[in-house]
Amino acid sequence: MHNNKYISCDRLINGIDFEIDNIELCCFRCHKGGGIIPLCEVKNGNIDFDSFFSARDKYIKENKSGKINPKCEGCLNLEKKEWNEKPVIKYIHFNHWTYCNSNCGYCYTKKDSKYNGGVQHYHALPILKEILSKVEFSPSGEITFAGGEPTLLDEFDEIIDYLLDIGAKKIIIHSSGIKYSKAIERGLKENKIQLVISHDSGSRDIYKKIKNTSAFDTVWENTSNYTKISDKNVYSKFIIIPKVNDNKEEITNWLNLALKNNIKSVIIDIEHTYYKKIENNPYYCAKLLSLCEYIKKTARKLGINVELYNCSLYLYKKYKFLGSFYSYRYYFLELLILAFPLLIGNLGHILIGATDILVVSKYNINSLAAISIANSILFTIFIFAIGLQDAITIILSNKRGQKEKIKQYLPSSLIFSVFLAVIFTAICYSTIFLVDKLSFEATLVPYIKQYIEIVSFSMLGMFLYQGIKVFLQAYEIVKFPNLLLLGAVIINLIFDIVFVFGFFGLPAMGSKGAAIATLCVRSLMGLVMFIYIFKSINFKEKIDFSYMKQLIKIGSPIGAALVLEFLAFNIITILVGRESGLLSAVHNILVTISSTTFAVPMSIATAVAIKVAYYFGAKKCKEVKKYSYAGVIMGVTFMAFCSLILSLFPAQIIKLFTDNAQVLSISLPLILIAAIYQVFDGFQVITGGILKGFKLTKIVSATVLCGYWIIGMPIAFILVTKYNYSLKGYWIALAAALFSMGMIQALIAKYKFNKFKKTCIE
Repeated sequence: MHNNKYISCDRLINGIDFEIDNIELCCFRCHKGGGIIPLCEVKNGNIDFDSFFSARDKYIKENKSGKINPKCEGCLNLEKKEWNEKPVIKYIHFNHWTYCNSNCGYCYTKKDSKYNGGVQHYHALPILKEILSKVEFSPSGEITFAGGEPTLLDEFDEIIDYLLDIGAKKIIIHSSGIKYSKAIERGLKENKIQLVISHDSGSRDIYKKIKNTSAFDTVWENTSNYTKISDKNVYSKFIIIPKVNDNKEEITNWLNLALKNNIKSVIIDIEHTYYKKIENNPYYCAKLLSLCEYIKKTARKLGINVELYNCSLYLYKKYKFLGSFYSYRYYFLELLILAFPLLIGNLGHILIGATDILVVSKYNINSLAAISIANSILFTIFIFAIGLQDAITIILSNKRGQKEKIKQYLPSSLIFSVFLAVIFTAICYSTIFLVDKLSFEATLVPYIKQYIEIVSFSMLGMFLYQGIKVFLQAYEIVKFPNLLLLGAVIINLIFDIVFVFGFFGLPAMGSKGAAIATLCVRSLMGLVMFIYIFKSINFKEKIDFSYMKQLIKIGSPIGAALVLEFLAFNIITILVGRESGLLSAVHNILVTISSTTFAVPMSIATAVAIKVAYYFGAKKCKEVKKYSYAGVIMGVTFMAFCSLILSLFPAQIIKLFTDNAQVLSISLPLILIAAIYQVFDGFQVITGGILKGFKLTKIVSATVLCGYWIIGMPIAFILVTKYNYSLKGYWIALAAALFSMGMIQALIAKYKFNKFKKTCIE
């Protein structure tokens, strides 16, 4: 008595497959598996029953000994299970004829096939009756009709009556649906037949192209008549055929017809020869997965159940992980197209600062510490105005989504930018008088004040450039402004070298030279942008003060969030600067590294905010969701990659800035923390971009306040004062702050989206 576990399948032990010239154990060799496992040939309509049972026993004994038939290799039906000593007939497959009333291009019975011509070499019913007289039949088993068109088989009605009479409970019939069958009608009434009709199309033209017959209306009429008897047992099948019906329009038409004719369930399959050609090609398989996902989601909305069949089932088992990615391919591409020029621009902003640091760090450490502290003070102030200007993109993208013309807001946007420049020039300049009171190293104070005095006057150029840039972003015009900024990096590097070290007869000016370079470059950027936009300005357009109020309302929280964020970093710079100029330099190098990589997710976040704002205005729920998810995936993936690089090559990266041994020894232990920080930073900026697109800028400001000041700073205080972690403690606290911000923003974005869904038009 055998009771061991073995690898097999029910069909190998309990199946009969009636094929054209022989009887086999199963039919899966045409989908997966190595080939035919014959039991006996059929000659002149008869079989040798002794040979049949002998071959059957041979395969059973072979399997009982633990062997897997080589022809079964690769079959998805194989499983490890307990041996059943008493085989019964549970699976009967009728596939022994090729009569058909259509001529489908994908079918093996098509005109150029050796099977064409209505071949039927024998009657299966008498053979089946003889087998079942010697082997027990299980009524709970599965009986399938395929081959040609079952309703044309001359013994079809007789076979159906016989199977129903012996108690068969599940008979699956694959039919073209062209001929209406009384035998099928009986089976449907008794709830014993599952009818699968191959429609494969949603239009007459495509149906005719696939089937080579004009029976489209007849098939759907018969389908409707069958569903009136039993709507739960009538299925519509759609075989995806490349370059024929593999498009959303045809699929949608098919599903709508299924709904109209009371179909409750549909089946997806893929044309077998095509699938065999591409099954090892992830790209083409991903395209098929995307299409299958579309069918599933569309059918679900219509209340129709979807089942996978044969090749579509194999596809999902092998490549399911690609489905989600490929379904987002359009959104990845759109965000990338929009974000790339923004990235160039953001990198430009970062690289202008980085070139200042890189050049000055080669001059001396005191000059580096001085401009680090000075920029910390200036950025903390004017970053608020940058947030106010960011509101231009959000508000105008939203208005554009509502089909409103937004060119009329250009003059108001320019006036708003100039107004900000005047105010923030005065505020930045006034900070000179505070430097003496902040207890910096005495040797650094004159250089800090000198840098602030010069750079304060660069605000007009910077705000003019930024105001025009964010206005153009609302139109998704991003190439020129950001390429201009990239060009400014090169000019800034040249000016830095000339003014810092002294060339062409100029004296070496150190940090003062870096300030002059910044003033020149920002002024030039503002001038070039104004010239670029000049022809588009309608000077007769009235200044829209209500629009400006909107900018302040939406932009103030963005500015506040930026201030709170920069303040957190800059207070750390100031605190460690008071402790040691060397620590300030190390902190600034780490901030420069993280800011440089951060330019990518920040660009993606801006692109996400633009897209979400536009589709939020257009009330298109699906687009908002897709762009949001795509943005998160892109941002986090990139930062995870940067984190890996930073972890693997820490010393090499620090040495790009300085060979100073003290700086290197302080920096290296902090790199791992900075690497973790990167991933959290990518996540929080993208979720913040989603909220900005929803115009929830106050929420963004609140989460920054919570993250940095309620969670981060207390952690920093404990680590620095109680455990003497110094700069390391601050960076641990920053990582904790970013993680909490990302999670809070993600939860709020999800809540807002669920409310937004109820108001959407699609």
